[in-house]
Amino acid sequence: MKIKEALSKSIVYLKEREFTDPLYESRLILSRILEKDISFIYAYLDLELEPKDEEKFFQILKMRQSGQPLQYILKETYFMDKKFKINRGVLIPRKETEISVEVITEVVKKNKCKSFLEIGCGSGIVTIMVNLLTNINCSCLDISDLAIENTKTNIKNLGAKVQVFKSNLFENVTGKFDIIYSNPPYIKTGEIKNLQDEVKNFEPISALDGGESGLEFYKKIIKQSTNYLNDNGFLIFEIGYDQKDSIENLMSKDFNIYFIKDLQGYYRVAVGKRRC
Repeated sequence: MKIKEALSKSIVYLKEREFTDPLYESRLILSRILEKDISFIYAYLDLELEPKDEEKFFQILKMRQSGQPLQYILKETYFMDKKFKINRGVLIPRKETEISVEVITEVVKKNKCKSFLEIGCGSGIVTIMVNLLTNINCSCLDISDLAIENTKTNIKNLGAKVQVFKSNLFENVTGKFDIIYSNPPYIKTGEIKNLQDEVKNFEPISALDGGESGLEFYKKIIKQSTNYLNDNGFLIFEIGYDQKDSIENLMSKDFNIYFIKDLQGYYRVAVGKRRC
């Protein structure tokens, strides 16, 4: 079977799946199987696939058809042009989180920050990218052993200098930092059932469920954060599209706050500078 024929059939496999781009995903799957850049797929549509590659292609399509996220199937994703390993049971990075990295990097440079801590690192993408882009002292933590293992793999693969350790929020944290960042679970418990099948059926609920109000983890982090921030340090959050006012109310006592919008116009990142 030629590549163009495989792509044509793949659209039929995936066309009923909501929130997918069948043609793009099919090209991406083929590029990974053939170990070629995706541009190769565009350029060699008449190339005959080896039987083993054809079989693997349709096996992956069946998995994707069942709703499994492509990142889990391929065990990788790209974030800010870097390839990251993604294990099942670890939250899949979102494109919007690139805004967090950009904001953190700007804060580091403008304020000559020297230390950074991420609470809830998942696959480690934020801390690793901050370290690679700024070279400051970076640490991160998670309560999940799977997340810590995944982060360690990505640290090694990307040559980052990051300390990662297990902790339930600040439980095992020592010292103080210029920046504390978190993208905590912020979906309201009652809204989990309304999420896409790819998310609610496959991604870790513990990394999504922010309690009845969606604010449970923000409250805990904000309450304890001043004990671990240097004078004039920064507390930075990624937030839900409708959480700006709530986060502002929670942080206003101890922080001067501003917010950054995402490309869709939603407030996505909250930046609080500690008042001393």
